[in-house]
Amino acid sequence: MKLNNILLPALLVAALAILPGCKKENTETKTLSGYLSVELPPYMGGGETKTFMIDTLMTLICPDGETIGYYFRDETTQSNDTLVTADGKILKHYYTYTAPSTKGDAKLTLAGFMGRDSKYSGFSTSYTTTVVFPGLSGSGSITGFDKEGSWTYRDFRDGRTYYCSIIGDLFWMRQNLAWDEAGVPFEGCGVMTDVFGRYYTWEEAQTACPNGWRLPTDAEVVALQENAAASKDIPGLAGKLMADLYFNDTRMWEYWRDVKITDELCFSAIPVGYGLVAEGSYDFQGDFKYAVFWTSDEEDGYGICRYIYQNKDIVYRGRMSKTDFVAPVRCVME
Repeated sequence: MKLNNILLPALLVAALAILPGCKKENTETKTLSGYLSVELPPYMGGGETKTFMIDTLMTLICPDGETIGYYFRDETTQSNDTLVTADGKILKHYYTYTAPSTKGDAKLTLAGFMGRDSKYSGFSTSYTTTVVFPGLSGSGSITGFDKEGSWTYRDFRDGRTYYCSIIGDLFWMRQNLAWDEAGVPFEGCGVMTDVFGRYYTWEEAQTACPNGWRLPTDAEVVALQENAAASKDIPGLAGKLMADLYFNDTRMWEYWRDVKITDELCFSAIPVGYGLVAEGSYDFQGDFKYAVFWTSDEEDGYGICRYIYQNKDIVYRGRMSKTDFVAPVRCVME
């Protein structure tokens, strides 16, 4: 009796499980094939636009042949713009994204979606751009700049204005040169020219300064520090050249105990890094770590640069390729 009492409920459950009306429906969500890709420039100016053609972005595939809808979502405004409906009707062929009017990160999403009764899940991809603004005021991307003791120079080639200071016997630009008839902008984004300045090869740098200005010699950099040795690294100088600046409210020079940032000489070095050139493409490195500047000197076929690394109060001397290395430029005038 005890054995029968155990088996009977089990047999009843098994029998009920095979009755037609009790079969459990398979509600597993299926996945679309393919991929989505949407790209913005890494850096955009406020109000800058980029237009996408949806015909080239409809790359998802439904294995069962169902149609797929597509929409863009501006994550800043939290607004959706449907270009293709779930039944495949194209409402618009183009979508124009407008960067917000505030500095910082902004995200754009492209999504594929299915009809309400579909067993397939939608798919989306996003890209984040950084919105920047020129200028050294509170509205610009670079803040914390102390204009005290500076005067301005206007480059009549393009109308750009630079803050300058007197250091020793020379006038020095306190900003990286931004002349855009030579050199390249950071990450290939033209909007960064007026934020980080341009990056030039040593050969380009020789003729990049405005009329009456020129590249400093290595000896003139050495002369910035009393008793510094020629053609050597210069200890004790980096902090006097570094400015405690912020990019989109993020501190650019990380704090290190061995480095006291004073910008005593009103040089205002910021760590915007450098670039490596290979087969016509540029790989930018060292931003928020290195400040690099070309000199007019050369040695054994290499161009001489001076650079600061974030964690040492030293201005280093480097020998770099004249054509395969790009760096910022500071001009001087006697």
